[in-house]
Amino acid sequence: MGGTRFMGKHLIKSLITRGYTVTIATRGITSDGFKDSVNRVLINRTDADSIKNILSGTFYDVVFDSLAYCSNDVKYVLDSINCKKYVTISTTAVYDKHIDTKEYEFNPLKKPLVWCNRTDFPYDEIKRQVECAIYQEYPHIHSVSVRFPFAIGPDDYTKRLYFYIDHIINQKPMFIDYYDNQMAFVRSDEAGKFLAVFAENNFCGAINGASEQTISLKD
Repeated sequence: MGGTRFMGKHLIKSLITRGYTVTIATRGITSDGFKDSVNRVLINRTDADSIKNILSGTFYDVVFDSLAYCSNDVKYVLDSINCKKYVTISTTAVYDKHIDTKEYEFNPLKKPLVWCNRTDFPYDEIKRQVECAIYQEYPHIHSVSVRFPFAIGPDDYTKRLYFYIDHIINQKPMFIDYYDNQMAFVRSDEAGKFLAVFAENNFCGAINGASEQTISLKD
């Protein structure tokens, strides 16, 4: 789910290279470019009835879900589909960041679960609730939450990095805070390859994935 663009496309490339049979769940709006190399099912990821009608009773060895943005998103999928493993793209936004933040400092088993939609809370909170739903309500499913930092790449449809480049080149004023803070990042192609690893290893739980070193907005 989420295989038609950005790191999702790199994930699919890696899975195909590894010899997996891949099915993309998509709305059918964006062309994925994989032609006959993948299977496809048409769903609306935010519509519970759509997911239930199309995926109910189906089985997949591994479900990669890059579109789980709230606890209800998790519920819609895992109440309908059967799978051995469920891998979601999470975010380092789940942490209350400080110097020397540790991976274990956010524990989704200790935070109260709230069933919510994408607009109910700020981004960091709805992503925390994704992990709470996975590990509190579906402990029988072998699950992995890959917490990525700032994701970049020439295929980034959000054009987050392009915003800064455009303003600098064209000498447009912009407001920048946290000027000297060091930021972790990951390239979209690296992220896709990293995700693909979890199709075949036995890791379970949350893990951080990032490129080496950090960089500041000032740099």
